[in-house]
Amino acid sequence: MGKTLKLIINLFIFVMIAGFIAYMVTSVNDNEETLTEYNAENSFKSSYKKAFTIDIKDTVSAFEMNDTSLFILSKSTIKINDKKGNHINSFAVKPNARDIKISQNLVFLLYPTFFDVYSLSGNLEYSWEACSELSDYCSFTIADNFVFVTDAENKNICKYTKEGNFMAFIQSPHGFITPSHAFDITSKNDTIYCVNPGRHLIESYTLDGEFLSAFGGSGMEAGFFSGCCNPAYISLNENGNIFTSEKGMPRICYYNSNGKLIEVVLNSRLLGGGHQACEIKANKDTLYVASINKIDMYTKADR
Repeated sequence: MGKTLKLIINLFIFVMIAGFIAYMVTSVNDNEETLTEYNAENSFKSSYKKAFTIDIKDTVSAFEMNDTSLFILSKSTIKINDKKGNHINSFAVKPNARDIKISQNLVFLLYPTFFDVYSLSGNLEYSWEACSELSDYCSFTIADNFVFVTDAENKNICKYTKEGNFMAFIQSPHGFITPSHAFDITSKNDTIYCVNPGRHLIESYTLDGEFLSAFGGSGMEAGFFSGCCNPAYISLNENGNIFTSEKGMPRICYYNSNGKLIEVVLNSRLLGGGHQACEIKANKDTLYVASINKIDMYTKADR
């Protein structure tokens, strides 16, 4: 009986010592990993430098630009600034719009279940309702006189004419997964680019809705996407190259038109930390980045 008791006590002591050693090794590894991530964040050098900041008194809901101006959607107002941030004009709109686009001197505003279309001076020109009462519209783009809008509720892309006539639904061959309203869409020439946030993909389509290709995938490293819904925003420059903006661990990455990663443009530290994705608009060598109540303009830096 005594030998059995000693054996049990010795076994218990061995387990306690082994557990303590394992805990210490894990803690050291965690600290090393955290330190490595910290050093990587702080040693990161961007190819872009901040040129100036436009401070917005209200929360930036979305923004768009034409050749000369920035159109900033904030609560129930559209503020128009020049591209240096100087105020030009503003006008009131219905609250809770989600996206804004400019086309042929008209301002298109997207709401969860309808569109409003204004003149540049703020006159309401016309409106149209969503093709489904259950729609939950998130983002839209205008290409070749058609409007393509993402619907988080029905998990598709809806195609309209610019006058509001419904044309077709576009479905993803992978199936759209939309855990949130991070369902961005944009276009270049005759190609539509859309995020599939739950699949961690960027997909492209013809204007007729034919699927072309996809890139991305799940992963923490640059060139891949993680979390419930990334990438959150996309934008294309004049060469058709692609910028993406992610949330969770915010960063902005740059890809060629075939989806090959070129570089990480801005990391979480340079974006000010937090967890929210920044909306982005690319214009030649300039990148406009919107956070809660400001828009930062970045230009290509000389290395």
